[in-house]
Formats: sequence, C-alpha cells, structure tokens
Amino acid sequence: MRHFLFLLLISLSALPANAREWKNVTGSNSFEADYISNDGKLVTLRRNGRILTFSIEKLHASDQEWLKTNHPPTKVTKPGEFKVPEGAAFDTLEFGDTRDVVIKKLDASPNVDGSVAEVMLARVGLNGVYRTKKTIGGLHCHLYFDWTPNNRLTEVTLRTKPLPQENYGGKLKSNWGELIELLTMLHGKPVQGANYPDSDELQDGLILNSHLWYSEKGHSILLGTGQESTNFSVVVRITSQHIVPNRIE
Repeated sequence: MRHFLFLLLISLSALPANAREWKNVTGSNSFEADYISNDGKLVTLRRNGRILTFSIEKLHASDQEWLKTNHPPTKVTKPGEFKVPEGAAFDTLEFGDTRDVVIKKLDASPNVDGSVAEVMLARVGLNGVYRTKKTIGGLHCHLYFDWTPNNRLTEVTLRTKPLPQENYGGKLKSNWGELIELLTMLHGKPVQGANYPDSDELQDGLILNSHLWYSEKGHSILLGTGQESTNFSVVVRITSQHIVPNRIE
C-alpha cells in the first residue's frame, strides 16, 4: 500500500526486553526493537516504549530473510479462514468492504473527488486516486488503502501531498491542527496526544504519530507527520487494529 517507508511511533508502556537488532536497507543505520507482527508488507515493532511500523522492503535483506523464516505472514487458502474486520472506516466506507464496494461508495460520496475506470483499475489501483473534496487547513488529503489476505478493507490512510520543508510550520501544521479538531469532534478526546513534531525529528520514510483516537468499535485512528525524501506530509491512519498507548492523564 505504501510508496514509502511507514515508521509510526506512539508512546506505549514498557514491555519485556527481548529485542533484536534491525537495520535499514543499506545497513547504514540500526536499532534494537521487539518484534510484534507483520502482514507481508509492514512489520510492527516496539522500542523504548514506542510502536514502530516499518515497510519490510526498506529493511536490510538479512532482516527480511529473518521475517520470512521466523514469522511468515498468514496465508489464506479458503474464503472463511480469515476473519473479516467490521465497523466504520472513513466516510461511508466500512472495514470488510470489497474493492468493488469501496469504489462504488467513493464514486457516490459527496465528500471525495476522483474516480478510476474499471479498465485502468488493474494498472493504477486505488491508492492516491481519491482525495477529500474540501481542503483541511488549506490542503487536500489523498486516500490510500490496505486489505486483508482475502481482499477486504482493513485500513484507510489519508495523506497530504508531500511539500517542501518551508511548508512544515505553516500549511502542514494548519492541516494537522484542523485534523485534530475534526477527529476530536468525530471520536472524542484522544487517548494519546503530543505537540506538533519538529521537522528535525523526522527522516526519509518515517511517520511520527502525535495523536491516537479510538472508534466506537475500538479501531485506531492515528495522526502524525512524515517525511518522504526531502518533502513532508501529514498522515492519518485509520486501522482496524486496536493499538494500546500510555493514557493521557
């Protein structure tokens, strides 16, 4: 789903120390973290009370091989083998929707722009095709999707178009601030919140989360900022996973 490394960090309570060393694709950087899970595309880790989600293709070859050997992703061979997630995702989308249902709902929605011809679907896919009709803090958010092994919707990500660093403290911060207001209106007080991250806390391919909300079904909505090459964006991840943080007092 991702075109760049997703590394998501939010505060978590301390966990048992059984960490291993992980390296980036070139081996130039490394860190220790506990393995949690992976879906074949992303690996979720814990480090120093934070949760990180890495794009597997951005990990060193030795780490990719370790995952294949020790934690191969779940493979579905029969339609009923994988539990279909349920509950509201984004706009009229529901976790568990098929691709066809997602397309029909988005095409009919008054809140998003974009469409994809059926003959082009196999070539271009859905990621980045649709965007919010109205701007949020002056910026549109583009939609990206992730699916279960049996092709049901399990995650929606809203991401602004990457902008140069000079926009980080202006347009992007305004978008981030309005998203906090919007998500709080929809889901109540966040269970985790922090200040707007400094741009120097980021690096290429990393997303640093500042806020977390829960939906009525207990699904997680994460808000953060990320860097792609030398550009920056604001990211909202709406996932059927339930992520447990340190609570706000």
